[in-house]
Amino acid sequence: MQIVKKISEITQIVSDLHKNKKRINLIPTMGNIHAGHLSLLTEAKKFDGTNIVSIFINPAQFNEENDFTNYPKTFDADLDILEKTNCEIIFTPSVKEMYPRGANPEKTVLKYRDILCDLSRPGHFDGVTTIVKILLDLIKPSRVFFGEKDYQQLKIIEQLILQNSLNIDLIKCPSVRDLNGMSLSSRYVNFSQNQQLQFEECAKIINTQFQILKKIFNQETVKSIEYELKNFGISKIDYCEVRNEENLSLSKINERSRLFIAFYLSEIRVIDNFILY
Repeated sequence: MQIVKKISEITQIVSDLHKNKKRINLIPTMGNIHAGHLSLLTEAKKFDGTNIVSIFINPAQFNEENDFTNYPKTFDADLDILEKTNCEIIFTPSVKEMYPRGANPEKTVLKYRDILCDLSRPGHFDGVTTIVKILLDLIKPSRVFFGEKDYQQLKIIEQLILQNSLNIDLIKCPSVRDLNGMSLSSRYVNFSQNQQLQFEECAKIINTQFQILKKIFNQETVKSIEYELKNFGISKIDYCEVRNEENLSLSKINERSRLFIAFYLSEIRVIDNFILY
């Protein structure tokens, strides 16, 4: 497994791979590798090509400095995990390397905006599309792999690829869920013992109502999720909505729809989505 920190070095590696007609599979991450990330590598293994995992905690997509500071940084542990997988190259540049003139994200994707996470995290997706476009331009992959947990992000990246006419296949990978039914997230390692217990109770509330909603769509069931979470003590809920997964419009049917939810346990944000069909 090769560890690359410089843009000049990854550029040379990519050039050599393309000269030898080798395809590249890119798995972008911010580190703190867990089973969700590994599932992307497992999916990449189904395709031919060299697997490159990027590890870069992107400051441009954080709304608050504390959130960036507190984001788990587990690079040594990540290397140990990735060494046991089919990862061939890790690209792990510094912030200065990626943003030599400073991080100045631009709003280039307008579709799927002003809803869900974009309302509560203004500028977040501008930071995401900025770094993803940089990575795609640098590494020039045939395929890029993203999980469905951040579903709005997935749709925005799909649009980024489309509007820039990039010859890249976006491979969408299902969320990997914990035993409590919630999608895995790097942020959850920051839970205190008490927060973990609270999270388990929230998971029960969400999954119980989700199973009801999956059988019969009822707007009252959607509202009851918010009500029960607030009654449990969750004071900040960004959204709890059912939307069509194709265009992210609000939906009143189960077909091609998902339940989208985001809330806070103290300062830690929980987001997830659940297929209703």
